[in-house]
Amino acid sequence: MGKLTAIINPVKMRLRKNMDKKDLKKIREEVASVIEDNVNPQFDELNGRIDKIESKLGGRMDRLEDDVVSIKSQMVTKAYLDEKMADLSGDVIVRLKKEDAKVNRLIEMMGSKKVLNRQEVKELEGFKIFPRPAN
Repeated sequence: MGKLTAIINPVKMRLRKNMDKKDLKKIREEVASVIEDNVNPQFDELNGRIDKIESKLGGRMDRLEDDVVSIKSQMVTKAYLDEKMADLSGDVIVRLKKEDAKVNRLIEMMGSKKVLNRQEVKELEGFKIFPRPAN
């Protein structure tokens, strides 16, 4: 690289000495013309394509954000589900205890009126959901 620079620098110096301001102005005008005719249209086209992509994505992103907000507002949390399941479980147990009490009372009544014999009463008492403590 050093040898190449040593060759180019003297050539540059000679060109600068031999070129006058008109030549430099003409070179600048030509370079500007080439840029204006070839490079700028490419950037304009690229900007247009980017604008189209941004407009398409912008609308989609807005809809996506709205969808996420909607989903978040309707989504249930684990804590909410746990609470509701506990409430439901409690309600089911209360109802089962009431039904069990009714069935137990019917067994007692039917046994005392001799509709059921002792064996049948004992068999039915074996199906109790919530056994009563022994008296």
